[in-house]
Parts: sequence; structure tokens; C-alpha cells
Amino acid sequence: MLSIGDKLPSISKQHMKRVQTEIQYEECVVQVAAKTLPGQNIKKKLKINQDSLAIKQNLCNQSNWHLFGIFDGHGQNGHLVSQFVSRHLPKAIENLLMQNYVTNPNLLSKSLQIAFQQVEQDLVDKTNIACNFSGSTAVVILLIESRIYCANLGDSRAVYLYKFQDLWYNRPLSYDHKPNKNFELKRILRLGGRVEQSLIDGKRQGPFRVWLTNEDVPGLAMSRSFGDVAAKSVGVISEPEILRYKIQNSGFILLASDGLWDKMDFESIQKILDHIDSPQTQLDMELIAQKILGETYSKWDRKDSGRDDITLILVHVQI
Repeated sequence: MLSIGDKLPSISKQHMKRVQTEIQYEECVVQVAAKTLPGQNIKKKLKINQDSLAIKQNLCNQSNWHLFGIFDGHGQNGHLVSQFVSRHLPKAIENLLMQNYVTNPNLLSKSLQIAFQQVEQDLVDKTNIACNFSGSTAVVILLIESRIYCANLGDSRAVYLYKFQDLWYNRPLSYDHKPNKNFELKRILRLGGRVEQSLIDGKRQGPFRVWLTNEDVPGLAMSRSFGDVAAKSVGVISEPEILRYKIQNSGFILLASDGLWDKMDFESIQKILDHIDSPQTQLDMELIAQKILGETYSKWDRKDSGRDDITLILVHVQI
């Protein structure tokens, strides 16, 4: 009998990225696997993959500092925006940490905020990427020894999953920035934006979106992002929400674009992790990541004619 992984379509090298690395240091052992799969339209034709990812190990020449990021582009040039951010944001974060955090750990959150601001400014002012109606999410994890710092824009997501006394637990490391959430909604309305569902066949349907005051554009389904210049005039921002978490149990950090989270709940992921809750080899990590990707792919295939891009980074942390 074929497994879910066996049913996946063949993917060329430019479509499937694999990351294989193991870093060992005093407090933790970290293993990483990453997968990305382009979406397809309703005619089953592959689309341009607008997701990008970043993995930077040994950040600032520290053997126990690591960065992981998922960036989900949207709009006509979304792939260009996510690629730009995935290349430049890790560098900006590293440079600022070298200047600030090494001498003053209290400046870590400030360094992250400044790095996001710098990359946003460079994207808008120093590139030829048309991003009035194109942009990207960003969910970035800094793993410093056994501490997690998560900086997030939009609706890509990160979670820490761990097993304790034979029960699985999950700790959200980020929260989606949706325009109908109270804090986000107040800001958008104060700056003249509208938050409404799309009008389809005379009815309001689908997710809540951000619109200009008197125009039915851009229809952005998130309240924070890189790019999306038109939406920035009515309260969409590129300021990340930063959350911290101290790891106390060995487990998994999972970062993914909404192509995964739209179909997979925590219980489905935990069932996959339960087969190898303590991976011993890089092959174990690859198998787990492939099973998560395969299960997500299968759920899209069963329920929808099209499919969103799916990208994930799985990090096993053993303490």
C-alpha cells in the first residue's frame, strides 16, 4: 500500500528545498528539516511558489543562536517580495544583534523591530519591486540557547509542540494578524480604512479584508505585512508582534505558511510527531517533515480543486 508521501507528485529541484543540518551545543541539540511545495490552480497546473524560507545557523558566530523564517507572498509580485525579505531580513537582524544584543540583551526586541523597519523601507524605497498591491507575511524565530523569540507579521504561524507524561501540548509562538481582531480593527478604522468581507453575489462572504475608504481595494486579508503600500495608508503596518518563550521540555518548533495551517490542526500534527517523538537521525527529521507535508497535500487534494503553497520548517530541540 502506498503511503501519503508516496502519493505526492514528482517535484523538480527548484520546487522542493531540503535543509539538512544538526547543531550540538551545551544546552540543546537542534535538528532541522524544511519542505516547500508550490500551489496549483483549479486546473491542477502548478503556480509560482510565493513562499520563501530562511535558515541561518550560528547567528553572530554564536554556536547556540539560530534563526528560522517563513515568508508567504501575495499579490502579483508576492514571490519577489517574499524572496527579498527572506534574503535581507536575516542579515539585518544579525547586524543589529551584533551591534546591540551582545552588549545589552534587553535590546533584542528593539533590534528585531528596527530590522523589520529597515527591510520594509529598503523594499519600498530601494527596489524596483512594485508592491502597492503585493506583499508578504513573515514569521521569524530566534532560538538563543533555550529561549525562543518570535517576531510575526500576518498569518504565517509558529508553534512549540512537546510531550510531557505521554500527553502532547502545544504553545503558540505567534498569533495571526487578522483585520477583524479588536486591536487591529481599531487601528485600521481610526486611520480611515474599512474592514469587510468581500461582496459576492450580493452577499458578504469569506475572510474579513482591509479596504480603502472609498475604493474596493486592496482587499487584504491581514492587518500586518511587508509591502502592500496601498494598505499602509489605512492602518496596515509592518511592525512585528514579538513573543518570548522559555523551553522547558524537549519538543518541536513548527513554522509554516497558511497553506499548512488552513488544513492541519494541532491534533493531526501531534499524531504524526507521535510516531517519532524523539528523532535520532536527520533521516527521522526528513520523514516527519515529509509526512506533515504529505498529510497537508492530501487534505487539499480531497477538499479543494486548487491548492495554496505549502512551506514548513521543523526544528527538534532536545534539552
